[in-house]
Amino acid sequence: MNALLIYLAQSSVCLGMLLGVYWFLLRHDTFFQMNRFFLLLSAVFSLLIPLFPFHRVLAEPASVLVVLLDPVLISPGRIQTAVSGHVSWIEILQVIYFTGVVIFLARYLFRLIQISWIIRSSSMKKADGYRLVSIDKAYSPFSFFNMIFISDSTFTSENRGAILAHEEVHIRQAHTLDLIIAELIIIVQWFNPFAWLMVSELKNIHEYLADDGVIRRGVPAASYQQLILDETLGFRVNNMANNFNISQLKKRIMMMKQKRSGNWAIGKVMMVLPVVVAMGLLFSAGALSSGLSQDKRTVESKKTGVSVVVPDTSKKYVVPDKQPVFPGGDDARRKFFIDNIKYPAEAMKNNVQGKVFVTFNVEIDGTVTGVKVIRGIGAGCDEEAVRVIKLMPKWTPAELKGKPVPSNFVIPIKFALDGDKKGKPKQEEKLTPGPTDTPSGVKKQD
Repeated sequence: MNALLIYLAQSSVCLGMLLGVYWFLLRHDTFFQMNRFFLLLSAVFSLLIPLFPFHRVLAEPASVLVVLLDPVLISPGRIQTAVSGHVSWIEILQVIYFTGVVIFLARYLFRLIQISWIIRSSSMKKADGYRLVSIDKAYSPFSFFNMIFISDSTFTSENRGAILAHEEVHIRQAHTLDLIIAELIIIVQWFNPFAWLMVSELKNIHEYLADDGVIRRGVPAASYQQLILDETLGFRVNNMANNFNISQLKKRIMMMKQKRSGNWAIGKVMMVLPVVVAMGLLFSAGALSSGLSQDKRTVESKKTGVSVVVPDTSKKYVVPDKQPVFPGGDDARRKFFIDNIKYPAEAMKNNVQGKVFVTFNVEIDGTVTGVKVIRGIGAGCDEEAVRVIKLMPKWTPAELKGKPVPSNFVIPIKFALDGDKKGKPKQEEKLTPGPTDTPSGVKKQD
């Protein structure tokens, strides 16, 4: 599977497991700052843990994943590379993922532009440690970095003071930075419901912190709760800002009335340690299960996803960072076969058809060595396949940590006649490897 999709899946699992600790153990506690940083660190760790190499170190003894190249279809008078007529599901998922990234990145930029437009179109004055921006009365009060956006005519002096105190907490604790991080997480993991839940909970915690700050200043809780209820009809600018009006008012009011959690509750955050260890073991197990013993090599199709295991104790390979490349790329490789391979006369005479599976190595200097047939069909087809592969020019070798390393390929070459002996057109065989496409003695791997 594509490395990006594997990474995104592992990152999503990480965030889900960490969010599970918060949801079941910490969500109802009043240690708001601790919960805030727990969520932020969970988001960051979920992006980093799949990149940590400890789960790859455990898989070091395994052999390389050998690439199964696209089948080459050989028929009298024409040679073509057999490529399935549909786009692979991995490519479809990649297109969908990057489309979502572009959409949510555009949304993020639009929100920044929207706030910038409000700033330019409104009057601003300096206040005590922040800037006060006068906005249209239709907007609910909100803050963004060190700016508080509020209408001059909507609130009484008492209510205005409570609102400013609320927004000052957002500014003092740099909640805007949290929201920017949250937006970036959504851009990367827009498909992940755990990411959306994490962002929602983080915004709730911001409001809990701001409400707590207002009450600690001496504002009566009852009058303050009435104030936020009165402001439910205000129009929110966007989610990039800390809006005074938030839809989950019931949660805010309940949290204001919540009894303060005892210090023993802090110990619950230590539950994250076994969760992190569990994630490490999970990914390590995945790496080990995908690894191979030293007497086997895995062959994996980059187009079809079909895998076969080829017994071989002759050479041990390491997993490269970069796969080798034929000079000019895949198109040049296809043209090379078109220009050089021929359908053997003996095979044509005896109506011999089928697939010849050939393995070969690409050494550190790019030369092709170790060409041999895994499974052949005879009648000169095996020899022709080996002959042409030995003619290949030097490849750009595989690399591991910037250094060239040897690698291995398997290519199926399909010899097919245009018609049967009676001259009737032969129905085109399905080119996607199936049960009969696997060489004799070669085992398929799920």
